[in-house]
Amino acid sequence: MNAVLNDRAECMPANDLALMMSAADTEVQDALQEHDADHATTEAERLVLAAEAGDVGAPFVPAALATLRALQAENLPEWRRLRERMKRAGVGVTELDKQLRHGDGAPPGDDEKGIAELLVDLARNQCQFVHDEQKEPYAVLEASGARQVHRVMSRSFSDYLSHAFYTQHDRAPTEQALKIALQTLSGQAKFGGEEREVFTRIAKTEDGYFLDLCNDAWQCVQVTATGWAVAAGAGAPLFVRSASMRPLPLPERDGTMDALWPLVNVPVADRLPLLAWMLECLRPDTPHVVLELVGEQGSAKSSTQRALRRLIDPNQSDLRAAPKTVEDVWIAARNSHMVSLENLSHLPPQYQDALCVLATGGGYAARTLYTNDEETILDLRKPIVLNGISVIVTAQDLLDRSLHIDLPTIQARELAGDMEARFEAAQPTLLGALLDLFVKVLAKLPSVVIAPERRPRMADFAVLGEAVYRVHGEPAGAFLASYNAMRKDGVLRTIDASPVGAALTAYLADVPSGFNGTLSELLDRLDRFRPQGETWPRSPKGLGDTLRRLAPALRMIGFECKALPKTGGVIRWHIFPKPGPSDPCLGPVETTTNHPDKSIATAGHAGHAGHGFSRQAMGKGMPLSHGTDAAEYGEVF
Repeated sequence: MNAVLNDRAECMPANDLALMMSAADTEVQDALQEHDADHATTEAERLVLAAEAGDVGAPFVPAALATLRALQAENLPEWRRLRERMKRAGVGVTELDKQLRHGDGAPPGDDEKGIAELLVDLARNQCQFVHDEQKEPYAVLEASGARQVHRVMSRSFSDYLSHAFYTQHDRAPTEQALKIALQTLSGQAKFGGEEREVFTRIAKTEDGYFLDLCNDAWQCVQVTATGWAVAAGAGAPLFVRSASMRPLPLPERDGTMDALWPLVNVPVADRLPLLAWMLECLRPDTPHVVLELVGEQGSAKSSTQRALRRLIDPNQSDLRAAPKTVEDVWIAARNSHMVSLENLSHLPPQYQDALCVLATGGGYAARTLYTNDEETILDLRKPIVLNGISVIVTAQDLLDRSLHIDLPTIQARELAGDMEARFEAAQPTLLGALLDLFVKVLAKLPSVVIAPERRPRMADFAVLGEAVYRVHGEPAGAFLASYNAMRKDGVLRTIDASPVGAALTAYLADVPSGFNGTLSELLDRLDRFRPQGETWPRSPKGLGDTLRRLAPALRMIGFECKALPKTGGVIRWHIFPKPGPSDPCLGPVETTTNHPDKSIATAGHAGHAGHGFSRQAMGKGMPLSHGTDAAEYGEVF
C-alpha cells in the first residue's frame, strides 16, 4: 500500500498526497477510487471531443487505450455512452474494442485461451453435458422456454454458445476460442457426462413410443396401447435434430385415414399394407421394410412419396436423387429418420447391400477425418422408400425386406399448388388418425400369433400387418396371404431381372427334370436361351457366382440349386425340382378376401384410373433392361 501511495505522490498535489497517506480508512479508499473514475471520465471525454473534431486516431494512442480501459472497468454506462459518440464520430469501434482487449497494455490472460475459458464456464452454467452409447457428446439446455438437445460439435450448439457469449459479454468470441471451448466441452461430455439414450425423430422407452414433432416448443407425441398425448421437457426422451429436419403439425383427433387416399396414388388392394409400413416407420425397435413405388411416367410417384414422408419425417429435401457413394447413404440416414430416394433407374449391388443393412439395423465404418488409424462408426436402423419407373430392387436379400407397390397411371391431373394446399389442410388430422390407428394396433398386437414355421423373414412386420388387417375387420391370416403373394411376385421379378435367371427358367421349362453337370456344360446349354443384348457371364466361375445369388429365389419357386462335393477335381451342380411346398413360409396363398370391392379397379387419386388386386402367374415375369454398369460377371443384383 505504501509503495502505491509513494508512486502516486510523485504525480499528485500535496493535498491529494495527504489524502492518500491517510487511506487506511476504507471510506477514504472508496473516495480515492471515485476520484480515479472521475479522472478517467474526464480524460475519456477529451478523447471523444478530439475524435468529434476529426482526430479519429486519438483513442488508439497507448495512453488513450489505458484511459478507456479504466473507464470501461470502472464506469460501464459512461463507457457505453462515450463509445456510441465515438462511433458516430467515425472511430472504428470494432477495432477499438479489439485493441482494448489485445492491444498495448491489455490485461494478461484476455487472449484466445481466456475467451475459451469464459465460453466453457458459460456453457457449464447453462447446459448439462451427456453422451450416448457410442460416446457421441450432447448438450442439454433450456432455451426459449423449452428443453433442447444439441450435438456438442454441431453448428446449432456452436451458434447457441456464440449468442450466449455475445449476450453476456457484448462481443463475439473468436473462431479459435470457440473451437477450443467446443473440444473441451466434448471431452467433458464423453468422460464426465452421464450416458443417456438420444433419439432422432422416433423413440421407444418403457413409457411407450414417441414421435418428435421437431417444433420450436420441442414437443413430441407419446403413444401407448391406451392412447396418445403431446409431451415435452422432463416427460419426453432426449431428441436431437439436424438442420434439414422439418416440423410436424400438432396432431388433431377424430380424423380418419380416408383423407389420405385422394392425396396419394395407391390402389385399394395395397392400402392396408401401406398403412402397416407407415406404422412400422414409427417403431425404432424392429427391422424396417423397404417401400418400393414403381410406375410409369405420370403415375404420381414423387407426389405420393413426398406425402407419405411428410406424415412421418418431413425434411428440407423430402425426395433425394441417387447418392454418389455408399457413404452418402449412411450420412443422409444419420441426419434424418427416413431415407427417401426418387427417380432411380438402377441400384448397383453395393447400394442394395447397404440398404439391406440400414433397413434391418447395422453399422458402417470409415476412417475418421484427419486421422490415420481411428474409425467413425455409424450404427443405424432406418425406414427407406424408393421410387422409379422400372423395378429397382433386384437383390434377393433386399427383396425379402421390401414392400412393392405398382402405381397406376393417372388420367386427370391436379395443380401442384392445389394439392399442396389440400395436403397442408389435412396433415394435422391425418397425423392424428395415423396415431389413433397406431394405438389400436398396439392394443391388438399381443393377440396376434404366427406359427414359427409360417413366419416370413420380416416376421415383426408380418405380425404388425396382421394386427393392422384385423383392426380393419379382416380375418386372421389375410395380411400374411397378401404379403406372401407380394413376395412370390418379387421372386419372379428378381429372376426375370437377371439374364441368367431368365435363361435358366426357360431351360427348366424345356427340361423339367433339371440339370446335373459342370458349370461349363450348363453355360453351353443356356446359351440358346440367352436374352439378346444382355450382359452374360464370361466364364464358368461367373456363372457359379450368379447361381449362388439366384439359389434362394429358385428355391422359393420350387427348384433346388446347389453345388455337389468335388469329385476327381471336378465340381458338379445339381438343379432339380423340389418335392412339396416351395417355401413353408409362403404356403398356399389365398388371394381373395371377404371384401369383393378390393378386386374392383379403383383409383388412387379421385378421378384417376386405377387397377385391381392382381398378381403374376408363375412363369410370367417383368423383364428389365439393364444399364451398362453391370457387375463383374454380367449380373445386376
